[in-house]
Amino acid sequence: MKNTKFIRVTAFINGEDFKQDIPISSIDKSKKKVDVELKTDVKNDIVEADTPDEFFVCAYQVGDVLKDYKSLTKFDCNEGDLLSTSKPTEIELFKSGSQVYAKSQAVYAAHLTNVNDSNSDKVKIKILSPLADKKGTEKLVIGAMIKGQIQSEVIEDVKAELDKSDSSTIQRTFIFDRDTDIGRIQIGDRYHACVASDDLSPPEGQECEKRVVKHFDKSNSLPAR
Repeated sequence: MKNTKFIRVTAFINGEDFKQDIPISSIDKSKKKVDVELKTDVKNDIVEADTPDEFFVCAYQVGDVLKDYKSLTKFDCNEGDLLSTSKPTEIELFKSGSQVYAKSQAVYAAHLTNVNDSNSDKVKIKILSPLADKKGTEKLVIGAMIKGQIQSEVIEDVKAELDKSDSSTIQRTFIFDRDTDIGRIQIGDRYHACVASDDLSPPEGQECEKRVVKHFDKSNSLPAR
């Protein structure tokens, strides 16, 4: 990590998003790991946390953004289930056996010669939340994360939206600028989506999914539920 200036940690937990930058200069080099504590209220106006609600956490090693502009920022992501609402649930990143970054690198390398993709300055993430078994859902939040950037939207009246549609699926498309403050979004970058609502439980008040970016000329779709 000698070329790393800071680590960006992003997460989506209990319907809430997190973004935290940790300067390398603040890290005790005598320690073998860095502990990051992310706190959220057990209950908010959308969902009340319970086991085994899903969540995800990602971390990006950010160095010289301009120098690394055309490369894939080193990162790792992990998903987990809440194990308790009274004590911390632990999740690890950058373990030696993680294949997250390697898989993204493979997709990135395979698309390096695609000129059309490299000229695009936006990436679209389309989240599909199928609710055929949960048509009584009242309020729902949908969140999407890519390259340390998070966008989310609260659907205040899910039933009203479903009543106006022939579908039982709520859809939202989030548009991200490819140029971010930690580098350029590339083909192969991993993105996550979560949907959260008290009405989704059981089985889980928040459910998350992940994929890698494969298109800039059309939406990258991801069902989350």
